[in-house]
Amino acid sequence: MRDLTRPASVMTAILVVWTLAISQQTAQAELLDPAAVYTASYSTVAEQTPAPSGDATTTVGGNTFDLNAFLGADRYYSHATSISGQNTISTNLEAGFFWNGHETLQHVATNTTNFVANPVASWGGASISAKYDRHATWAAMLIGGRTTGGGNPVIQQGIAPDTELRSGAIASSWVPPAYALSFNLTTASFLTPYEQTFGIADVVSSSYGFQDPSGTFFDLSIIMDAYSFQNPSTTYVTSAGNDGPASNTVGSPGSLYNTITVAALTSPNAYAEAAGFSSRGPQNFGYRDPLNLTVITPGVRAAVDLSAPGFSLVSAFYGGQNGGNNLTLTNSLDAGSNPAAYTNGISGTSFAAPLVAGGASLVASAAKTLPALAGNPAARESVVVKALLLNGADKTTGWNNGQQTVTVGSDSFIQTTQSLDWATGAGRMNLDKTFELQVTGQTDVPGTATGNLGNILRSGWDYGQATIAINNDYVIAEPLSGGTAFDATLTWLRNRYFDFDTTNYEDMAQADLNLSVWLLDQSNNFTQLIASSASLYNTVEHLSFTLPTTGFYGLRIGYPLNVFDNTIGTVWGNASNPQAYAVSWQAVPEPGTLTLLTAAAAGFALSARRGRPAWEHRQS
Repeated sequence: MRDLTRPASVMTAILVVWTLAISQQTAQAELLDPAAVYTASYSTVAEQTPAPSGDATTTVGGNTFDLNAFLGADRYYSHATSISGQNTISTNLEAGFFWNGHETLQHVATNTTNFVANPVASWGGASISAKYDRHATWAAMLIGGRTTGGGNPVIQQGIAPDTELRSGAIASSWVPPAYALSFNLTTASFLTPYEQTFGIADVVSSSYGFQDPSGTFFDLSIIMDAYSFQNPSTTYVTSAGNDGPASNTVGSPGSLYNTITVAALTSPNAYAEAAGFSSRGPQNFGYRDPLNLTVITPGVRAAVDLSAPGFSLVSAFYGGQNGGNNLTLTNSLDAGSNPAAYTNGISGTSFAAPLVAGGASLVASAAKTLPALAGNPAARESVVVKALLLNGADKTTGWNNGQQTVTVGSDSFIQTTQSLDWATGAGRMNLDKTFELQVTGQTDVPGTATGNLGNILRSGWDYGQATIAINNDYVIAEPLSGGTAFDATLTWLRNRYFDFDTTNYEDMAQADLNLSVWLLDQSNNFTQLIASSASLYNTVEHLSFTLPTTGFYGLRIGYPLNVFDNTIGTVWGNASNPQAYAVSWQAVPEPGTLTLLTAAAAGFALSARRGRPAWEHRQS
């Protein structure tokens, strides 16, 4: 049995031999061991005695703190076309099923479409009720719980109450004693729900993990990342884990490259700083080379992408003797199945992740519902969802992504090679700002050409493609004032491969994309570098700074090289294999700063941009 809750062997050398069988298909392909058994655990750190509670989302602040409003979800709910998760599927994928007998989850019908598991290999076989689990119930309500008749949405409503909520269970057995928060899984119990979820669900949320800091050492890590890469319209949200405050503690799947990995925030009702228990970077980077050796670069990567409240929360309670509290486990006690019971004071990244998953469901719902977005498949790509959520985030206390002013020759500019804050990523999810970026600004640049991509609005997003050695340039069509706060985020997916039928998997390639902001001359030439995010080992670049002077600015996406490339007979990132990406940006004037420029500047804008109109500003 492989115990993935224990640290892997200490890797002081650069190369670590990987021992799984090698496929005969290609030099890189490996086969998943069908007899393997793994152990994983939940990302939960605290629990209080469950009891029916009053109006609460946290256990402080008078028990009336509205977490959804705090995170900005009302901006989606209150739009002329209310966005609440409709037209989306959100799956909570972990050890067991959530209990749909709870009053907030009774809208989910009991069938094998909504509850997915391997009918032979999973715990309880074909039985759905045998898999009902307390942890899954907690997480699911935070994603898509609904208010009951006469109930209070402050306690009952998930972030995306109208998403089609589903559940996937991967556990093959549970580790004693009862509710020890650890479980076993087999190859078969794992693969079935992943295969039947990715490509179907818009959002998948997982709040479990095992120790694989590089997101590469264990086969399941590569396979989960491959599911994200091969199903790019499914956004995978994962918990960072609860092994902080030490570095390099984010567990897989949170340590993967194609997820939105979520940290927990503490200080209830303020939620402005990372919880001490929340796992964080700097994290190891890893990949498999053509000889199937694992190559590790220690402590170079920002694994956490985003953060959300993860302390002193309230959610639906299930106390039945199923799942992690089943009768085969020592100390199993029947704590009741009261459909109106809630647990006070739960904490962990297990609960921060489903809040972000609910937010991702709102973004996907807007993309599939609002007329200005629904006709554009790019609007629901996972990289777009991720870029919007990260770029809309509020900076947390002490946020630091390593930005500093550097001087090269006679040029000084802001630079980060870190990209994100080690503990909280881009910051705390703010759905109000995310909505602004998604709906009211630039809603994609038509096409996926490379090179000069024309004019854009001062805020918005684009889904594009990059090729090696070609810069993709965007010109912001209006002048921006000095002192303007400017944020930009670039996201892309790492190329990993998995074939369900053969169980072949491969670590294929990772592109190194860079993001920079430039000051332009009167001919729109990118003449002065202002800020650069160039982190070699991440799949996110992020900038947050203040523009130094009034003028016209541009965004540049660079693609200098691949971090590694195991493709055979071609090059990842060439014209035949371009790297898809999403970029989001926003320029917000400092309070009290006038954005009107002089007539001379306006004349400059007209002369420099005559014959090159900005892309259409599409209203919703």
